[in-house]
Amino acid sequence: MHTMLTGRTVLIVWFTTFVIYGSCMPAAAETVDFRYLPVRHLRDIVGDFNQPTEVAVSKQGRVYILDGANNRVKIFNRKGEMLLSFGKPGKEIGEFQQPVGMDIDGQENIYVADTGNQRIQVFDRHGKYRRMINLAARNGRPVEVELSPTSDRIYISDTNNHQILCYNKDGSFAFSWGGNGEKLGEFMYPGMADTDSLGNIHIVDILNGRLQIFGSSGENPTQFAGFGITAGKLFRPKGVVVDHRSRAYVSDSYTGVIQLFDGSGKLAGILSENNTTPLRLTTPLGMALDSEKAHLYIVQAEANKVSVFELRGGL
Repeated sequence: MHTMLTGRTVLIVWFTTFVIYGSCMPAAAETVDFRYLPVRHLRDIVGDFNQPTEVAVSKQGRVYILDGANNRVKIFNRKGEMLLSFGKPGKEIGEFQQPVGMDIDGQENIYVADTGNQRIQVFDRHGKYRRMINLAARNGRPVEVELSPTSDRIYISDTNNHQILCYNKDGSFAFSWGGNGEKLGEFMYPGMADTDSLGNIHIVDILNGRLQIFGSSGENPTQFAGFGITAGKLFRPKGVVVDHRSRAYVSDSYTGVIQLFDGSGKLAGILSENNTTPLRLTTPLGMALDSEKAHLYIVQAEANKVSVFELRGGL
């Protein structure tokens, strides 16, 4: 795969064919019915990051951040103070090669998509290695791992084969779906994902500029948005997080904007701090909501931080 970059080489190209940085933003507000959704910046979590990619927040308020180019997982308390860090570059157990995706379960076990090593590694909340899912035999390149809240299923975005792999919690293979293409149910580099309370999985389809939603077994696909830079469209979607109302927040690493889509796929709003212009971030990637759904955590990869925003009235 070739990568064409403006500026220094960065990890965030992970599974796209190129990344473009620019000043564009959704601009066709006059043709799309939406509103600005107020947020308030609370704090930034900084921890000597080098292109972080993903964030997860436990029910206890611990913040897990995947520090991609440093090949580490870093754990913080709710105040942003670092508690623990583990991992280093390499191919051995507990080592990583450009990891991209991550998720945690109810016991705060940490699942890391160890992208370059073609595997999922699982650790306990203290960073102790537990087990792995090896994808090398499938020539899989995992860039995301997502745990279902309603079953023991583990979903993995495989960009080598443009498909979603589903494994059981014990590590046994269950099924897969997808393939390279633009049709519904196909992907051009599937990326980050999140599941809603009903078990439906929302998957960023990067080069198709859309979000695809499937039932828990990959059935009944639907899609939101579409390729573009106007409001309600996506140019380089990267992160997604779904709230308690099955609404999907989607980050766009090109525009720097976070858009919110309702359960029917309609653009519900664009995040804003001043209620007149979009909130603009620096290469936003992975996102997470806290257990109260009151705070949104957003990775800003090129800014080497995770920003925390309070979701205000009307959300």
